[in-house]
Amino acid sequence: MGAVAAVFSRSHVDAPRMVAKMLCAMKHRALDGAAVAWDGNLSSARWPSGLNVSSPASHSAVGYGFTRILPRDSPQPMRAGEGWLCLDGRIVGDGVLVEGEEAAQLLKRKLTPTKFLSIQDKTDGAYSIYFSTRNGLLVTRDPIGLKSTFIGRKGDLVAVVSDRKALWAIGIGEAATFPPGGCLKADSERSTVQLPWREAGTGAASSRPGSNGADELSRLLDESVSIQTRGVAKVAAGFSGGLDSTVVAKIANDKTPALLLVTVGVGRTLEMMQAQTTAKEIGLPIVTRELSTDDIEESLDQVLWQIEEPNLMKVSVAVAMHWTARVALENERSVIMLGQGSDELFGGYKRFATILGERGPEAALKAISESIRNAHEVNYQRDEQAVSSLRAELRLPYATRKMAEFASTVPLNMKVGSPADHLRKWILRDAAVRLGIPSTVAMRPKKAIQHTSGIEKAIRQIAKKHGLAPSAYLAGRFQALRASSVC
Repeated sequence: MGAVAAVFSRSHVDAPRMVAKMLCAMKHRALDGAAVAWDGNLSSARWPSGLNVSSPASHSAVGYGFTRILPRDSPQPMRAGEGWLCLDGRIVGDGVLVEGEEAAQLLKRKLTPTKFLSIQDKTDGAYSIYFSTRNGLLVTRDPIGLKSTFIGRKGDLVAVVSDRKALWAIGIGEAATFPPGGCLKADSERSTVQLPWREAGTGAASSRPGSNGADELSRLLDESVSIQTRGVAKVAAGFSGGLDSTVVAKIANDKTPALLLVTVGVGRTLEMMQAQTTAKEIGLPIVTRELSTDDIEESLDQVLWQIEEPNLMKVSVAVAMHWTARVALENERSVIMLGQGSDELFGGYKRFATILGERGPEAALKAISESIRNAHEVNYQRDEQAVSSLRAELRLPYATRKMAEFASTVPLNMKVGSPADHLRKWILRDAAVRLGIPSTVAMRPKKAIQHTSGIEKAIRQIAKKHGLAPSAYLAGRFQALRASSVC
């Protein structure tokens, strides 16, 4: 796990040096070393700043900043056929998440321009895959968009990286999100991103309630949690005591003997007390952390720089993710399960009920479908970046291809019942009851973490102390970080 940077140019450039510079900009992701590969060469160093590489007549290079999360994790790039392979993340192989050489063996037959896009057909997991050869570059990203991946261009040069700041480091100011499921093919003739054709289902407006839907959802969640916990001795789960996280925790408890729930908040919040009560009801251990306003301010610069967006809502959620990961690591858990993705899949946001009342069922279904497609930009890449400087890995059982395909078949009335529906996500609530979760928890209304944790309120107080509105305060801190960033 860590950072990846790759470049390709039809003109001669010093590709290795550019990649080294980009890795240096992402040094917080490289706690255990860094390496750059090009042509037949591989150069490594303890830190990205120690990479002294140059090849002025090269066209392509790829590099990796390595952070070991699990004992079996291994450095990259890896030699594969006529090129160099980097996998940021993990893919599913034989019911377990794998990386490194094990993943390379699963991918080796697809590392050609004609077969590379077929990786999307049967490869599940959270990943970005880079394959660099002397005269070309191939990149693809999982169809959900769980690993942050960005692309930028400058003349005939194209670069793909884990963080925007890596593109800024080589003078590319405009960074675009690499499309989930997309495939970059860059060679001496062209550089294009090809998108897979998919007809996204949205579900019918209504149907007769049946028993199969909730049972199938329970089965899929059980399978997803099994894959994401297998082979990991100790697992944490971010926990609010609400529907989404309780379902994940309940299933995970049957898969791993050392599950620990983690809740953070500013002071002793109502959410924290709710989480402790729910944990006791379902018989699981929980650790809580009561943060101070000083704790929030202390972590702001780090989180701002990592998520690269001075947006109050995003920063508030990212701070919660960051502290959840820190507490998990203090308790010897580097893998953290989260309930993210449920609201997009099953109509959890209040706005879906509002749209249903104002514009009708088809508009509500369209809004839900768009929410699923945009979740990578709204949520997933922010959360992944928020913990990127830590030896922590987020795993999201709801955010899988199979779950998305299933959700697209669920009728609207099993997601949002009416314009006045204050609960929503009915199919998940039904599944929760069938899993043995108390009805008081299964029927608990959704609340936003940035509000219930008290973190957004704390940031507003910090901004007020400095005589600024929250947006201006965060923007100013972020611009100061950009101006002072050096490798």
